[in-house]
Amino acid sequence: MVEDTLYAGTMEGKLVSYTLVTEPRRAAVEWWRFPPRGEPGLFAIYGTPFVEEGVVYIGAYNGKVYALDAEHGHRIWAYPEEGYIGSIVGSPLVDGGTLYIGSSDGKLYALDAETGYKQWEFQTGDDIWASPAVYDGVVYIGSFDHNLYALDAESGEEIWQFTTQGAIASTPLIHNETLYIGSFDSKFYALNLDGTEKWRFEEAGNWFWTKAVVYDDIIIAGCLDHKIYALDAESGEQVWNYETGGPIRGDPALVGELVIFGSDDGKVYALAAATGGERWSRTLEPPTQVRAPLFPGEGVVYVHAFNQTIYALEMEYGNTIWSVTTSE
Repeated sequence: MVEDTLYAGTMEGKLVSYTLVTEPRRAAVEWWRFPPRGEPGLFAIYGTPFVEEGVVYIGAYNGKVYALDAEHGHRIWAYPEEGYIGSIVGSPLVDGGTLYIGSSDGKLYALDAETGYKQWEFQTGDDIWASPAVYDGVVYIGSFDHNLYALDAESGEEIWQFTTQGAIASTPLIHNETLYIGSFDSKFYALNLDGTEKWRFEEAGNWFWTKAVVYDDIIIAGCLDHKIYALDAESGEQVWNYETGGPIRGDPALVGELVIFGSDDGKVYALAAATGGERWSRTLEPPTQVRAPLFPGEGVVYVHAFNQTIYALEMEYGNTIWSVTTSE
């Protein structure tokens, strides 16, 4: 989301731009979609668009990366122009003029954000579904080969790798010179930035898929065991947990003192980030799972649900303001 424009990828493989309006009522009006209506989609778009300086970047399941004009949706470039790389599940990240994105061919690609020209690629041992993070000249990426890699952002050379006992599909969080990430081994890790382990949390009952958020030195991450966990950033000790009725796959959003997230039980929850106390929970109608990241706006949280509908919920009470379907 950028100012009054919302961008969303769809299961039909379309990227849709919505303009948010307030008159005659609060609503979302479709501005453009890529590819246009009536044309075949890009198989699916699972990642979150990245928007910078009037350009929207997205990776698609058809094995291509696209840069589009944010105002009109016109294609600026695609990588590769001919052929395809592996299917893309994660989100792109642009930092310092370079776009970083992982692929199911096991490679992390670094592309010139302006031209789409490949600067380097790094091969891991299995699929990459995770999204990268960049901090202080280092790009971090997880792979299904169980490893988290730290690479020189400029050259792509490996600095270190950290091995877990399961695939890694989540995006690292970096806070106070510490990296936090969960794995499909049902453990959540805190690493020093030299790749050494600081602590691990081993009390979860299933995979960690979501990126964590941080509130006042409390690390908060959702898990497929139906729970969201809050851990002390320094020690890894559990501060609180909250159980929902289904797996938690989508990244939570931190809004002031609230952490807001969705679950496969079809509900959106708002909890006090410090204590885990419930402020509100709302069941989406019609019932559906919530697997995409949530995005906050001004007094509103936007939810892209599995039924291809975007919901705008009041931040204070969770009531639905409007909803719009992304399907054709």
